[in-house]
Amino acid sequence: MHRNFSRTLRAVLIGLSCAAVLAAPAGATGLVRVQQSNGSIQEYPDARIDYSKDAKTLTITTADGKGVLTIDQAACSYVGEVYRCLLTHMTLTQGGQTKPLDFSSGTIYANTTGGNLNMPLSSQIIPPKGIVMALTTKAGTYISMTGTIDSGVK
Repeated sequence: MHRNFSRTLRAVLIGLSCAAVLAAPAGATGLVRVQQSNGSIQEYPDARIDYSKDAKTLTITTADGKGVLTIDQAACSYVGEVYRCLLTHMTLTQGGQTKPLDFSSGTIYANTTGGNLNMPLSSQIIPPKGIVMALTTKAGTYISMTGTIDSGVK
């Protein structure tokens, strides 16, 4: 389990560069899109993307603060120049309750370079210092997130 934490830590540090040590309150922002199994779609612009070095977690919080997705385990490696993490554990906090998210698959892609990169086996572009996430719950909900670090990137 410690190895998964280490890989998550490395992925987030590389994927978000200096987000953990930024002076600004928001290290990164993104758009979260949730498509329920019944076809309804909710979008959450300006979601905050934070990394906690102490807790070794990547946290995505909706702008209104009502939904928090916390990723605390992943298996990560490079695919070309893109850093890819296969998610292995996360929790969802809503209405004051935190529960493990029952998901079937999830992946984060990070571009740590200064130029655009294609996602592996895709025509989708990840912008410089960009991060992309996609996951599917066992209930058939699709959750995606795209973001770019706002400031403090070296």
